[in-house]
Amino acid sequence: MMLTTRLLKVFLLLCFVYPITAQTVVWNVQGIPEKLKEKAHAVIRTDENVLLVKNEGFLTRKKHTVITILDEEGLKYGHLYIDYNKLSKVTDLEGVLYDAAGNKLRKLKKEEINDIGNVSETNLFDDYRYKSVQFNYANFPFTVEYSYEVSDKRMAFYESWFPGDDTDDVSVQASSLQIEMPANMQLRYKEINGVASVEKSQNGANTVYKWKVSNLPIKAHEPYAPAWSERGPGVWTAPATFEMDGYKGDFSTWQKVGEFDNLLNKGRETLPPRVVNEIQTLVKGETTQEAKVKKVYEYLQQHTRYISIQLGIGGLQPFEASLVAEKGYGDCKALSFFTKAMLKTIGIESHYASIKAGGATADILTDFPAQQFNHVILCVPMPKDTIWLECTSQTNPFGYLSNFTANRHTLLATPSGGVLVKTPALSAKDNQVSRKVKMELGADGSAKVKIDASFKGIFYDDMIGLIHENNQEKTTTSLLKNFYLGNAQLSKIALQENRDKIPSVQVAFDADLKKLTSPSGSRLFVTPDIFFKEDGVPSSGSEPRTMDVELFNNISYNDEIEIQLPTYQAVEALPTDVSFTSKFGTFQVKYQLQGNKLLLTRKFTRNNGKYKANDFAELIDFYKKISKADRAQMVLKL
Repeated sequence: MMLTTRLLKVFLLLCFVYPITAQTVVWNVQGIPEKLKEKAHAVIRTDENVLLVKNEGFLTRKKHTVITILDEEGLKYGHLYIDYNKLSKVTDLEGVLYDAAGNKLRKLKKEEINDIGNVSETNLFDDYRYKSVQFNYANFPFTVEYSYEVSDKRMAFYESWFPGDDTDDVSVQASSLQIEMPANMQLRYKEINGVASVEKSQNGANTVYKWKVSNLPIKAHEPYAPAWSERGPGVWTAPATFEMDGYKGDFSTWQKVGEFDNLLNKGRETLPPRVVNEIQTLVKGETTQEAKVKKVYEYLQQHTRYISIQLGIGGLQPFEASLVAEKGYGDCKALSFFTKAMLKTIGIESHYASIKAGGATADILTDFPAQQFNHVILCVPMPKDTIWLECTSQTNPFGYLSNFTANRHTLLATPSGGVLVKTPALSAKDNQVSRKVKMELGADGSAKVKIDASFKGIFYDDMIGLIHENNQEKTTTSLLKNFYLGNAQLSKIALQENRDKIPSVQVAFDADLKKLTSPSGSRLFVTPDIFFKEDGVPSSGSEPRTMDVELFNNISYNDEIEIQLPTYQAVEALPTDVSFTSKFGTFQVKYQLQGNKLLLTRKFTRNNGKYKANDFAELIDFYKKISKADRAQMVLKL
């Protein structure tokens, strides 16, 4: 699935044009306020965006943007992309290049406009193409001006306007969004994060809506900050009613959005008799609904593969189920719909589920019905529980939703229309790393180590690729990094996948460390917790924290170390036990000396959630205390 008006840096925010004729404004760099140049690599001098809605089936998008490139790192912001497909057409594309003083150097040449297809290894079929434009110039600072227009029938997609995007090196001198609507049509919009209220006016019988901002300095990067769409000033807009490629839609409620999905999918679920017979035979011996669904899911994984296919009505309509059966491939829409069709042949109901996917992606605005989604999965209601299926994966365990789609809202296209529900969240117990280490420490500081570990939930997502790729060198590099083993020699590496409801990867290996530590005279300084150290302490930065804090995942670590110590005369220092609790989680480490053995147990749980900006200092302190505990040393007198 694909959102057709997606933001590509600061230049795919909208698709609009103003003809460049005479030079009416001198784009002198001296005209930029000093505060906008501070730490910036580029400055958006003006970004004027206009949407002219002609009727329910047609609109025109116009854009006029001027960007001053201050240095080499800002060059990427002078690169313009415009997407289009069979429902849209780019016209009147113009560009002008100016020097630092604002003097016009030249216009954009035809040969500098590239027309690029969106076909790749995973994008086999695609209606989408891109106009790509960039001046070949690097005498800093300089300014580029672009104007263009798109005639568009992609009516399910209006604009989301967030001036400046989520960047920490571009400032905005001026930006505006203007939408003009016929008197008989309603514009739906939502203003968020303190943007100035809309200015309304009339242009004949049409209503004009306008939003504008000015002089936005760069936003310094702050760790764990929410997405810009959650904290930056902006506006979401959407149609109430529309027509797209002959299909009429209504986005006034989530129920209506789901009805539009049903309309696009209607009559496309017929399967070839061959597949129907195969599925019915496949599940014949199964006695439970869940077992039947699992068989169908495994059939899907064995007989299809994922290919991104942005064809049809704005990339919103799936292939017919019969075509997926014939070709053996499809995108998320097609594969989910194909699975739905297979389940229907054995009397099991399921729901096409649109979702905004991404590992650290902001959830949709639940109070603003619109096409906010970028992915489709399948929901299978059961009497006692619900089964969720990620239909694009040939390897995903049955019923497992990874961090990509867990704990976010999804729109189910039920027979009665759209129903907004939330996918299951992964708990700290689900997202867990458990590690057991047995180490034999030599008096010379060398060590022989045996490690057994389990990576579960989101940590499974990180590790499972090592099994699928089966690359010994990459596996070794990953394990050395994950366990802070430097240049140790690894042997007896074994990886195993457990395909439970919350899957895990089991890892076992031996490590030979020539120099875990070095004797200092007659003493040996040992950091027992070297394998699990917390080195992710966020920086406090030089400026006061301004943004809220967002921690995306619940996670937990459950670790044990047993160290066989060398012969020693005395233990001169032994780390003390540490235990503390914060709103962000809990941490505990305990040490126990048993003859020539040191036993260490470590438990760390971190909670997800959103916190206020003034909580950031407490988060830093939380991580610093963990890091300090992980660096604690014992001292042996040899």
